[in-house]
Amino acid sequence: FYQKYIMGNEKVPMVQGVPVVEPTSAVKVIAPADLPEGYQFMAEANGQELMVQVPAGGVKAGQEFIVENNNVQRSDAFIFGRWKDSLCDCCSYGMCHAHLCLGCFCTPIALAQLMTRMRLTWLGERGSVKQVAKTFKTVVFIFVAVLLLDQALAVTMVSLYPELTPDTTYDYVYGTSSTDIPPGAIVMQFVRETLRFLFGLYLLIATCRTRQVLRADYQIPEKNCSGCEDCCCSFCCQACVTMQMMRHTADYDNTTSTCCTETGLPAEIV
Repeated sequence: FYQKYIMGNEKVPMVQGVPVVEPTSAVKVIAPADLPEGYQFMAEANGQELMVQVPAGGVKAGQEFIVENNNVQRSDAFIFGRWKDSLCDCCSYGMCHAHLCLGCFCTPIALAQLMTRMRLTWLGERGSVKQVAKTFKTVVFIFVAVLLLDQALAVTMVSLYPELTPDTTYDYVYGTSSTDIPPGAIVMQFVRETLRFLFGLYLLIATCRTRQVLRADYQIPEKNCSGCEDCCCSFCCQACVTMQMMRHTADYDNTTSTCCTETGLPAEIV
């Protein structure tokens, strides 16, 4: 979201912005390429690097457009070429910070906010404005659906087979119990385990793809596990990876983190 975007395989170059005194502290920018509405890129005005956002309707290459002050962000809070902090700096903004709470206790929601902030689809890929608008809702829907279905199957098993316990069915599925389990209970437990596995696999892939995009946008090289660092980090500590990316794509020193918006940032920050 706060980043240097890439058009295909070609990076959008930094362009020169011309300051405009009236009517507000706005910046006149010449578009370096055809850019869609909401697209963000780096510009320079009076020696200061700025992150500007393309206005409604998009722009054509070479077109001049005015960026109002509410769509201009100073770029010095957004670091390129390296990570802003480490994977283990989760508590750097306090134990009650929204990104920490969501990252630890509701990682899928934190990931959904991050992907929306970075203009990615629910699959962790670049998408159109219309596709990105559905990212948060889609991830939340999948998350809630998996939880509800899992609990519905658990309640059904207890109701139909009151003599069974969760441990009994779990042990039987993995071949460590000699208890005679009804076939219906085996099927339901198998469905539960399959749902959990598939959802966990989705989160792993989405986190890995999101990290790959972020590293490309911020030009952050791999340091360990060359070629598979994103996958290894996402597999070993998905929550830590998600929170690190959230910190890297937001200026939490000057911006509030929130649990109740689709980007994890105040609603007025678009």
